[in-house]
Amino acid sequence: MIKKFIEDLYYESSLPLNYSNKEYKELKADIIHFNLEPTFHSMLKHNNIIDTIPINLKDMLLKKYNQQFIQNLLIKNQTQMILSAFEENNIFVIPLKGPFFSEKYFNDFAARSSSDIDILIKEEQIEETIACIKKLGFIIEENNDEEHFHRTFSKTLPGSTIPLLIEIHWNIVRENTSALSIDELWNQSIPIENYQFVLELSTIHAFYFIILHAWRHNLDSLKHFLDIIQMIKIHGNDLNYESLFKIAKKHKTLKRVIRTLSIVYQQFPFLNNILKLPITKQYGSLRQYEWIREGKIDKKKIYLDFIDYQFRSYDTFSHRLIALLEWLFPSKFGLEGELKGNKMSYLRLFKQRGKGILSSISIKSKI
Repeated sequence: MIKKFIEDLYYESSLPLNYSNKEYKELKADIIHFNLEPTFHSMLKHNNIIDTIPINLKDMLLKKYNQQFIQNLLIKNQTQMILSAFEENNIFVIPLKGPFFSEKYFNDFAARSSSDIDILIKEEQIEETIACIKKLGFIIEENNDEEHFHRTFSKTLPGSTIPLLIEIHWNIVRENTSALSIDELWNQSIPIENYQFVLELSTIHAFYFIILHAWRHNLDSLKHFLDIIQMIKIHGNDLNYESLFKIAKKHKTLKRVIRTLSIVYQQFPFLNNILKLPITKQYGSLRQYEWIREGKIDKKKIYLDFIDYQFRSYDTFSHRLIALLEWLFPSKFGLEGELKGNKMSYLRLFKQRGKGILSSISIKSKI
């Protein structure tokens, strides 16, 4: 039901919605499952049809939206404080995702759920950046994967038991499995409003980033699909896949970009009416079956999709080999994440994975 609902929202001819009580019940369950109440409340309101849906669904969406509004307002204010401090200290910064992304692409800073602050900075300014955010209260450094391209800090907020996190990125993909030149993104970025050091990615690079971000998270949330869909809707006339693929080929990320877009278009073919995807090959996805929430799932197929997704998404043999070795022998941070606090050892990791593989091959389940 969720797929039909999304497609209807993007077709004016399908509005207002004309669903049965059963369909609305299924839709409500799906929205709750995917935790997208604020997004769909905002979209329904933007389309001027929020008052046409059942009152119980409308109330549920509004309640969750108001909760997200407060959280995003806090994050937006904290982000603005950080950006102003960076401007004063001549530190180049690009805000990523969060309320600013939501406001620009969904016309509502509270439409997209946010829980932390993500920024891109120049690697040579890491120490200046850390010194600046510590003055703003982000004094605790969280555990990070030493092989990754970001560091995370947190601060406690009055009246909240959950600390606010800020992730400081100096790249958007791992350097050892790509040839991405981050300087290209910086050189084509655009100053925001009256700032000199606070910038935003160009349209093509913002789209590129969102695609790679979705790929890195295995498209494990409907949110990633909606981010891509919304950018295509807003910038369909300004985007050019030939240019995007040329950039990705140069950066050795082409397979990641093509695979991600192929999966999104496969699930939402109406996008071809907005911006035609010049690709015919279709790919499976480990996670796509989970959010479709229908039919029987062949877990052997899912496992094969996982292998294909993880190790055939790289443009070169050397990058595939690096990815394979890092999966087989993850860093201490990665090991802790998979074993969830159990005794750390690669033998325990291999046993745990082996059990999962055997279970995947021998069991079929229904979502």
